[in-house]
Amino acid sequence: MYYPQEIEVWYVLPSIRRELAKELVKYNLTQREISSKLNITESAVSQYLREKRANLVKFDNVITKAIQRGAKKIVVKDEIVMKEIQKIINLMRKSKVLCKIHHQYDKDLPENCNHCIYEK
Repeated sequence: MYYPQEIEVWYVLPSIRRELAKELVKYNLTQREISSKLNITESAVSQYLREKRANLVKFDNVITKAIQRGAKKIVVKDEIVMKEIQKIINLMRKSKVLCKIHHQYDKDLPENCNHCIYEK
């Protein structure tokens, strides 16, 4: 059984970075600029853009729109990347998207799991 935090690190965070990279390209940023903003390698950006990395998680419209809003802010202000990613992850927790992903990748998780990190 995996902890929710492991699911975030292994699946969710890379997928958020993938979507942010794809959004930042729309603002005519280079892969080097994107890698600098997201604090990842240029190779990772390239793989995200070609869907060769972190391509297992697909987001719904609510999360996608949050990523788009975050990317728009990141273009202007590099230092808010961590804050924007955390906002997206918190939204995923509250909307239980994280729970769905957790169930998808952890087949040993009980059907009515109440072990996660959601606030009551």
